[in-house]
Amino acid sequence: MPTKATGKKRKTKSQVEKQEDKKADDQYCLHIEMQSMLKTITVRPSLWKNDTLRYLRNFCITVSNHPETFPPLMGDDEVSVHSDISDVDEKTSTPTKGYIAAVASGEETANIASHPILAVLSRKTGFHDVLRQESEKAKDHQKVKLTHLTLLDGDNNQIHARMATHIADAGRKLEEGDVIRLELFTELSYHVNEDSRPMPALFIIKYTRVARMSLPLQNEIKERIALSTTKLDLGGDGKKKASSRIIDPLSQPPPECTFENRLCRKFGVNFIGRCICDEIPVAERDLSIIAEDCHYINKPASELTENKPRRLMLYWWYATNIYSLTGKGNRGKLPDCLEYAIKQAYPETDSSKWTGYKSTPSANRAG
Repeated sequence: MPTKATGKKRKTKSQVEKQEDKKADDQYCLHIEMQSMLKTITVRPSLWKNDTLRYLRNFCITVSNHPETFPPLMGDDEVSVHSDISDVDEKTSTPTKGYIAAVASGEETANIASHPILAVLSRKTGFHDVLRQESEKAKDHQKVKLTHLTLLDGDNNQIHARMATHIADAGRKLEEGDVIRLELFTELSYHVNEDSRPMPALFIIKYTRVARMSLPLQNEIKERIALSTTKLDLGGDGKKKASSRIIDPLSQPPPECTFENRLCRKFGVNFIGRCICDEIPVAERDLSIIAEDCHYINKPASELTENKPRRLMLYWWYATNIYSLTGKGNRGKLPDCLEYAIKQAYPETDSSKWTGYKSTPSANRAG
């Protein structure tokens, strides 16, 4: 009898597990089918008018009319998709001509397009290790997702781009032939190695997917254009020795990051226009979003009561997104101008509390 009862109990448990597995599989299949259908409608907008999709149109109207019940979630507004690609004006969906050549030559690109339109030639999303060290004894790694793009303009010129960490996952959904409009971005340059010429690049914070297009043939795509060094040569060699003094906005004037002495030109990255503090202002960084990805913080930004963890989040964001300081042992002091701006935005009450940059593995950030 005991054996018989045990066997019956196991059989019952197995049936429950099977039911739960089947329910999960059905939900997953439904999700995939819905995702596939919505993707098809996005690519072929004429399907939206089909009578069989009236239920979907009614659902969208309900969601739109009741934002308090169906509110957008954090990060949803960072990427938008045009509601009807077929109705997009040709001028707003055709890749911008002359843009990448202008970036490479150092021209004022705003005269060409304040929001350039570019086509996705390739996309790569991957994880990069970031060493997390809360003490000398406790060491582990956190992976940061980064999305890299190769984009084409209207002249079939190429440019490398990378997305901010908080939209890297959304960027993973981009496909070859997608056409995007850059809403919030910064023009940069980088060196593949110490001996290479600087190449133009883009750091994308917000974009809109506006259309789809057929990509040009491979022999029609031009080689990447190197950046003109005429202006960059005035800015020094980018290998200035890191300042050992403690940056203190409570008692010091801001460092001068000028065109002739570009402090933020470090780690192979150079800002083609203004200082990083003007191009990507500290005040415009959303700590609530950064806290979701930053491994230094284990609580929502709204629960932080001190400024030091806020500064650490910003150090991490700029180091990871702008200067690619990711991976074990890959450390470096951020530019004085940027450190000053971060400390000024989230200061201490007493100058004696600043710790400054520490190059040891267990403390590789400014305080």
